[in-house]
Amino acid sequence: MRYLTELSLEAFIEAARNVPYQQISSELFPGIDLWIRRDDLIDPLISGNKAYKLIYNLLEARAQGKDTIVTCGGAWSNHIHATAAAGARFDFHTIGIIRGERPPALSAMLQDAERFGMDLHFVSRVAYRGRNDMDFLAKVGLACENFWFIPEGGANELGAKGINILADVICETSPKQFDECWVASGTGVTLGALAVGLPDRVKLTGVPVLQGEKSIRKSAERWACAKGRERHFDLVENAHHGGYGKCSLTLLSAQRKCEALGNLGLEHVYTAKLFCAAAHFAAPIDGNKLVRKNAAPKRILLLHTGGLQGRRGLAG
Repeated sequence: MRYLTELSLEAFIEAARNVPYQQISSELFPGIDLWIRRDDLIDPLISGNKAYKLIYNLLEARAQGKDTIVTCGGAWSNHIHATAAAGARFDFHTIGIIRGERPPALSAMLQDAERFGMDLHFVSRVAYRGRNDMDFLAKVGLACENFWFIPEGGANELGAKGINILADVICETSPKQFDECWVASGTGVTLGALAVGLPDRVKLTGVPVLQGEKSIRKSAERWACAKGRERHFDLVENAHHGGYGKCSLTLLSAQRKCEALGNLGLEHVYTAKLFCAAAHFAAPIDGNKLVRKNAAPKRILLLHTGGLQGRRGLAG
């Protein structure tokens, strides 16, 4: 396991270049030369796409002399967890605006965040709906010149710029010339930024982890078009297994099988849904393989976006 120990762009890019690719061979994925980019290994706490969406935000906050990072999320937010850990690691005070009233017992994630030094600021669900409003911080009593605000999920221009690093590094370090790249999608920032950075020959597929594929598509297209480029990508329909943070027996079964064959960890919110969708895509239709005998297998890259702390959200 690696650690991001230095807040510098050069050190971060070097860490990204050293992220391993893992090849998977299994009957779960017939006719596919399947690889996983293991960004869960870039850091145990500031992991996956969270690290990429934070790097430029942290660098800009430091450059502007901001000593406090403010962000928002729910009780199991990977982004809240990573931001709190980054604050502790790189000497920022952090404040997390948490959706809903403070519960009698904090989730394991929020306990971690407090242990990392984050101040938790609970707001009503009604107030939280205004999280994208310009005056949101003032409305929740957190307006301050020394605060650097990062939107929910790291969904700002600097977050997308960080994902551009991921796209560049994939192009630079991939062990194979991949036909497709698949990624789980929530806010649409990672998907949209990858659409800008990956070459046109690579088919990009997003796996929505929540209900509302249209809103994810709109968001991803907005982030892609922000760079003046239109790029087609696919979204897998009905891959959310009931909604954000929801689970199904089918998903749990696929998660266990994929974890066993790859000796890797997955969680039910994002990465298990990605692998389950890919396995469903690869499954034979009416007993027929997707590819003809002796045809070259399709090379697909799955992006492991970390967030394994979320596994604890499935108590029991």
